[in-house]
Amino acid sequence: MSIKKKLYEIALPSTELIPDPVFVRDSIRFEYHRDGVRFKSGISFIRMAAMRRRAERCSTAWHIEEAYDTLVQVEESSWADEIRRDTSPDKRDSQRYNHYLIYLDSVGAFEVIADSWLALPEEEGAWPAL
Repeated sequence: MSIKKKLYEIALPSTELIPDPVFVRDSIRFEYHRDGVRFKSGISFIRMAAMRRRAERCSTAWHIEEAYDTLVQVEESSWADEIRRDTSPDKRDSQRYNHYLIYLDSVGAFEVIADSWLALPEEEGAWPAL
């Protein structure tokens, strides 16, 4: 059975993020207003090996519990084990295969296998258009 370890809670409720958060390259990006000023922030994943997203309607209680607006690390993850096994043998031991999960309201669950993560600093402005 997997255990979720809390790592990071986003600065404000995901219900206040505008527009909906998106996953771009190796990071989850979000924007919000505070005191009439637009800000951007997010979570970046270092040496990402895999990513998957479940729409809100397809997320289960497991995806939401402990991970609502909170980045968690899923310990004893069968998905992380699978990705590690599938990595070419000459590259397999050059990184860690940590399973990260966060659930954001109206968007759903983002899951990432990566070496590590970091919170992106809060900055004024919006992310560039994709």
